[in-house]
Amino acid sequence: MGKKQQRREVLLNLITEKGYVSLSETANALDVSEQTIRRDFQALEALPHIKRTHGGLALVQPIAEGEYSRRQQSATQEKTALAARVAKYIQDGASIFLDSGTTSEAIALALLSRNNLKVMTYSIRVASRFLDRSDMTVAIPAGIVRLEDGAIIGPYDDEFTNQFRFDIAVVAISGMDEGGRLSDNDLFEVKRVQAAMRQADKTLLLLTSDKVGAKGLFELCHLKDIDLLAAEEQTLTKLNGLLATTKIELL
Repeated sequence: MGKKQQRREVLLNLITEKGYVSLSETANALDVSEQTIRRDFQALEALPHIKRTHGGLALVQPIAEGEYSRRQQSATQEKTALAARVAKYIQDGASIFLDSGTTSEAIALALLSRNNLKVMTYSIRVASRFLDRSDMTVAIPAGIVRLEDGAIIGPYDDEFTNQFRFDIAVVAISGMDEGGRLSDNDLFEVKRVQAAMRQADKTLLLLTSDKVGAKGLFELCHLKDIDLLAAEEQTLTKLNGLLATTKIELL
């Protein structure tokens, strides 16, 4: 294997590990010129899961065609009912973090019944729900918009989320296994949600019945790390005693 191929494999591993690399930091790390790294960037951005950004490369995990539409049709009534419950709990003037995805979009719509919220999200779709509300403050990070679902993709270790303090971080997941481990299929979402949970006084999980027993690729946390749970009775019965080992407050 030639030096160029070895360097590009190292670069690809760095992107996979960190989610984002800049041109200057990569040139320093690999001890080559920025011109050389720029050529490497041009070669790697031909890969379907690598996207060029201003000054760097980002890992973008694609969503299969039609997958987001399928999610929009899944557990629709359940999401709407639970989202209304979440909105009733959240107080006017609260500062909240909202995850990405169809469940979070349902929550955003329900939150239009509240006033003077301060919202941070990394979803264009979620943020757009508040466009006509002058009393709402909405913050979103910079990055690449994943067109399939409107999620904003950026570095795993960016400091944007760490600028905020949240009364509540409201999260959704891809699945929860029988041991109570919560997971998601997207590493970007996992890292962003974990950062928000660290900055929040409380974490609220909206859990629909179709997520219990399902498994995502990346572990987010354990059910014990959740403070508040919004779930229907049919979902609670599936938890098989897991709630007894936690201090979760049910909405």
